[in-house]
Amino acid sequence: MRRQYIPFSKPDLGQQEINEVVDTLKSGWLTTGPKTRRFEEEFTRFLGAPSALVLSSCTAGLHASLVILGIGEGDEVITTTLTFASSVNVIEHTGARPVLVDVEPDTLNINPGLIEA
Repeated sequence: MRRQYIPFSKPDLGQQEINEVVDTLKSGWLTTGPKTRRFEEEFTRFLGAPSALVLSSCTAGLHASLVILGIGEGDEVITTTLTFASSVNVIEHTGARPVLVDVEPDTLNINPGLIEA
């Protein structure tokens, strides 16, 4: 029996991106340096937002989102079964309870018909 896998896409990196990474590594700043601040400022302007925050990973972003929304002990957070482990981990880290809902086979998006009221 052949298993069907959903592939991750290969990053589309050019020489400019490679040069930026090398420059960053050589600078000694990996997460909070001048390039990070510059990106936050440019992204804020692009969005027309009052501010923007760059985090080190999607996991950190998911956790920050839940905290900002006040999600915590006693809350339930609905998420899909087709997800990365961090989706459930950050829900549990806030003290909330993850509620896993299956996906629609044709879209691979959460199946709203399976969400209980």
